[in-house]
Amino acid sequence: MKAARFRRRLVSAMLVVYTGFVLLITLTPRMPGTGLVSRVVHRFLYELREHGITNIHFLDIEFFGNILMFVPLGVFAALLVPRRAWWTLLFMGTAFSGVIEASQAAFLPDRFPEVRDLISNTTGFLIGAVVSVALRLLVAHRDGLVEQDRRRAESLARR
Repeated sequence: MKAARFRRRLVSAMLVVYTGFVLLITLTPRMPGTGLVSRVVHRFLYELREHGITNIHFLDIEFFGNILMFVPLGVFAALLVPRRAWWTLLFMGTAFSGVIEASQAAFLPDRFPEVRDLISNTTGFLIGAVVSVALRLLVAHRDGLVEQDRRRAESLARR
């Protein structure tokens, strides 16, 4: 039981730290995409489009970046939610993203809350949650099979 408690505390700490990271990125006054690196990426993508190599735009990269940024939140949350309450994960990502977007609208005049961000953030959270829930189910199934084998071996040994 000590190992389970340690894992739960570790995942909780990882969730808190990663949530802080996401809040730092999403609630800073300066809009991401306005610095030197972003200008270089914009220019690079423009050149690729001009030469017919790709049709990817910065907003596409931002959309998928948001998805990737929220995947770990979904994983950590799903590891902490009891199995019987898995359905709450369907709302957690949307609620967290909604709080971020509402905070941007209320407190950060240079930031632009968007439905697109709500969709990409929620999608990333749900991808992480689904992967985590699926892995938990696989591990639980494996543990059940191991326990069956142990009991079968124990009963054979008694005969």
